[in-house]
Amino acid sequence: MRGSLHPRLQEIDGFLAERRVEVLTAVTSLPDAERVRTPPGAWSVAAILDHLRLTESSVSRLLHVTVSRLPEDGRKEETETVSVLHQFDHGLLANRDRRLTAPSIVQPQTDIPLADALAGLHASRTSLQGSMREAAGIALGNFTYPHPFFGQLDLYQWLVFLGLHESRHACQIRELGTTRFDP
Repeated sequence: MRGSLHPRLQEIDGFLAERRVEVLTAVTSLPDAERVRTPPGAWSVAAILDHLRLTESSVSRLLHVTVSRLPEDGRKEETETVSVLHQFDHGLLANRDRRLTAPSIVQPQTDIPLADALAGLHASRTSLQGSMREAAGIALGNFTYPHPFFGQLDLYQWLVFLGLHESRHACQIRELGTTRFDP
């Protein structure tokens, strides 16, 4: 997909692809029994993946709605090519000691089968890539929306957030493989 995008979105697309590999590698690194376990007071791997799907779908919709509602004269062309990956503080999501409670809109299904969660995650990425193609060439830094924990983020920051969010949950998935639970 990268060839049809503005360089900033190409960079983000690559970043998101790397983070998705990180998540899927975390899942496949777990023994089968750990992949389907629901730890007490925590999400299962499938629920984590469903949460990622819901989050990605929400950002995809945000991007799509913003771009689709722009009048032609409101479509300011992106002229900058400087990286946007560090316009969001990576440390905000890296610290897993800081627990965050997901807003209701991105609360996962707790009983979703792993295969369905993986399929949903694939579908949400396909949708996001469509929204990114739709936004190609538009100066996305001009549009901001509030995040429930991190305040106002422009659309580039929302996209970078998705990658960092996936890394955070890849760590959570790996932790499930190292934590022992009493039966």
